[in-house]
Amino acid sequence: ATLDTPLWLLFATGIRAVDHAVEGYCNPKANLATEALSLQGLKLLHRALPRMKREPDSLEARMEAQFGMWQAIAPSQSGVAMGASHGIGYALGATFGVPHGHTSCVMLPAVLTWNAPVNGERQKALSEAMGAPNRPAGELVKELVAGIDQPTSLRDVGIKRENLDEIAKRALGYRPVQINPRKISTAADVREILELAW
Repeated sequence: ATLDTPLWLLFATGIRAVDHAVEGYCNPKANLATEALSLQGLKLLHRALPRMKREPDSLEARMEAQFGMWQAIAPSQSGVAMGASHGIGYALGATFGVPHGHTSCVMLPAVLTWNAPVNGERQKALSEAMGAPNRPAGELVKELVAGIDQPTSLRDVGIKRENLDEIAKRALGYRPVQINPRKISTAADVREILELAW
């Protein structure tokens, strides 16, 4: 069924699944049952998405990505919520029409970088799942996004610098922003993340 889906849409929603795996793993409510699913989902997606670009007709790669997506989303059924990448993405989509998957492409690397002061040690498991345990997870996700020709910055999805304050204020009202692993208290905090994604 995925063979008729435009590749840009498959890749964008594939990064949304990466976002589920990453933010699910980083959530304070993650546990031994959910962590394994998040990390395995991330590992499969990180391997399958570039292969899908190289071999667009490979059903094996598409199936691996599908399994990765299922594993990445499964922890949410156990009450493991998402974080600021999702919450800021809601503001980008609702107000500026940025496609759902593209919000993850541009926000997840920035959120990982911003969160690193409080969960950098935990993020090392994400880096290991992506095959480079000694590199920052945010950097690896951004490389994955770029490697499958998806947008990597807010500029790439049509956001102007003068929009950033409005996005920050709107995003602050979303629950995933409020429960982000690194506490977000003000619109200025959100603006810091947006600057990283600029």
